[in-house]
Amino acid sequence: MKLLKKLSCAVVGAASAVLYMTSPFLTNEISVSAAEDYSNFAKALQYSIYFYDSNMCGEEVEENTRFTWRGDCHTYDSQLPLNTEYTNLSSEFINKYKGILDPDGDGYVDVSGGFHDAGDHVKFGMPEAYAASTLGWGYYEFRDSYVKTGQNDHIETILKYFNDYFMKCTFRNASGDVVAFCYQVGEGEIDHSYWNAPEIDEMKRKGFFLTAEKPQTDYVAATAASLASAYLNFKATDAAYADKCLDYAKALFKFAQTNEKQLSDNEDGPRSFYNSSKWVDDYCWAGMWLYMATGDTDYLDEALGVLNNDYYAPPTYVHCWNDVWTGAMCLISECNDKDNTILDRFRTISGKNEYEIKDFWSQIEKQIQNCMSGSLGKLSPQGYFFLDKWGSARYNTAAQLAALVYDKYNNDGKPSEYSDWARSQMEYLLGDNDAGTAYVVGYNENAVKYPHHRAASGLTMAEDTREQKHVLYGALVGGPDGDDNHSDTTNDWIYNEVTIDYNAAFVGACAGLYEFYGDESMQVTPDFPPPDKSMGESGGNNYWIEGVCSDQIQGSGIGCTDLTLYVCTDSVKALKDISVRYYFDASGMDISSLDAREVYDQAAIESGADGVLTGPELYKDNIYYVEIKWDGYAIANSNKKYQFQLASWSSPWDTSDDWSAQGMLKIDSSEYNGYSGEMQKAPNICVYSNGVLIGGTEPDGTTPIVSAGAGDLNKDGKITVADIVLLQKYLVKKDAEISDKSAADVDKNGKVNIFDAVKLKRMIINSK
Repeated sequence: MKLLKKLSCAVVGAASAVLYMTSPFLTNEISVSAAEDYSNFAKALQYSIYFYDSNMCGEEVEENTRFTWRGDCHTYDSQLPLNTEYTNLSSEFINKYKGILDPDGDGYVDVSGGFHDAGDHVKFGMPEAYAASTLGWGYYEFRDSYVKTGQNDHIETILKYFNDYFMKCTFRNASGDVVAFCYQVGEGEIDHSYWNAPEIDEMKRKGFFLTAEKPQTDYVAATAASLASAYLNFKATDAAYADKCLDYAKALFKFAQTNEKQLSDNEDGPRSFYNSSKWVDDYCWAGMWLYMATGDTDYLDEALGVLNNDYYAPPTYVHCWNDVWTGAMCLISECNDKDNTILDRFRTISGKNEYEIKDFWSQIEKQIQNCMSGSLGKLSPQGYFFLDKWGSARYNTAAQLAALVYDKYNNDGKPSEYSDWARSQMEYLLGDNDAGTAYVVGYNENAVKYPHHRAASGLTMAEDTREQKHVLYGALVGGPDGDDNHSDTTNDWIYNEVTIDYNAAFVGACAGLYEFYGDESMQVTPDFPPPDKSMGESGGNNYWIEGVCSDQIQGSGIGCTDLTLYVCTDSVKALKDISVRYYFDASGMDISSLDAREVYDQAAIESGADGVLTGPELYKDNIYYVEIKWDGYAIANSNKKYQFQLASWSSPWDTSDDWSAQGMLKIDSSEYNGYSGEMQKAPNICVYSNGVLIGGTEPDGTTPIVSAGAGDLNKDGKITVADIVLLQKYLVKKDAEISDKSAADVDKNGKVNIFDAVKLKRMIINSK
């Protein structure tokens, strides 16, 4: 009976969610004369969060992301070999703490989850912690904006995904003390040599851990800050989760407090990619979040103690992954507004008098003024605040966030000239500039279209100039330079890089601008995101061939056909048993004279995954086929080129009646070599998975069974509440048979149970 009750709740909940989201009375479809897109801060806030859906990593991506084109990836991070090759830990440490690092004793440590750093797939510690804490800061300061625009559920999903990962990466003993923390998974030099979808990555990923022997204070403090902010953000809505986050935040800060204060070893993991230069700012940032969460003045004194080292830092830079003094000073200032004894407390700790330090907020105000005047960085000809060519937009939006937080506490919660300035900067980034360019991907028709992002591009390499496969909605690209110039090119990682730290302050700034300037003209986009342009009728489970061919026939009738093909898919599942068959009619020729020859295999050259060309094999009558197999390699997700040649040099070669040649793009032989034009779908070249047809049409008209994959129990090509009902009947034995048990095993654990129904419900909700 308990199972029935749980399942009924899951089914009813899913049905209710679907009904709620499709009701015309509950969607945000108010028809008004809206402001220009660059003034629509509700829409900007909505879009800004979505970039994080694209960068999720691990075994729970599919049930959390709102993008249908992202799937689980790097699942092998959950089985990181616990040895000196795959970690930076010593054998002595591993042996001493194996029971904590590997409680089930299988020889692996679980560090799956989290977020990819950028267009690459490394999980770098400093930007990961910074992005999480800064997202938490924006939610803490301007929560009403998220609620009013309906974005609170989304930001909370993202924040939990970050903080769940941090807690998983924290290894504690029986007393609750931290013995190790995994601050990075993957290596930049290895990762950057690939241009693949994350779902098919198989590269070696090393885990980097800090311990008491190498405490690396900045990592643990930055992470503690995120977890402590999560406590404040969730304590009213999910008290148990909030308490768990706070418990881990305290443990990490205790580790930082009781071990030697030490800057991270930049050579041990991040190297030149993220070279941290100090730890005191992160320590203060964490201390203030913990003080706000607990009221414990020990945390306050720890924060104020290190503030003395760099009190005048905020006016000299802006909030970023390597310098969070601005955020820390804002928290200190807010707390002093509530308890004005904090300023005197700091004077006592620092030994400075009231003439040297008059207040805290003045440091933030000075930063804003420096940004506005160009004293910090420079102002472009169009008035854009430019600090650095690497991610200029991230620094710009971080300066906006500081200005908005300042006005929240210093101008009776009303916008001043500082917030007006922030608004003008955001409007510039959203398209109010001479070029009319919005620097947020997918924001409107004039938005940048070619972010430097492997998962979204769906292309073979960054240099490929074709249209990207997916729209990376909400991603803030690097941005313009100090002269208002920009290059919208995938391969330009200065202008068009996207990262989790670029978007972090951008989200909070959008929320602050909506709080100050939001009105009824500002509306979110309904039914967002739209269906992905690459997804076909089966909802993302299509396989097909794109390519081009050319015949070279001599006067005697003998000759050959040169073929170039790509195995394409819109599925997020990485099938590693793919083969391709090319069907041809052998009437009038000696089949023994057929010469099938591989010309080029990109997968073999780049990854060692050699495609094997075999045949001919008889299909029926006079129809034969040749087949290419890539055993163990997900060729369908990799977009790798394969070229081969079919020839007959002793019998006439005629492709006019060949099944697979029909519908394929054919060009003149003089154009074939070096062809760089568009490929065309070849509907009669067939794709197989373990010998089962999954793409194309066979000569007798056979086509694949349409399925949307796991969860599509009724095989109608869609995943709906009807599938939940079918699963319910199976679980309660009203209907004991399901034609495809693999479709019912939604969580892919080899079992069909109530948890599959729960995940199926989440899939339906997230698809809306």
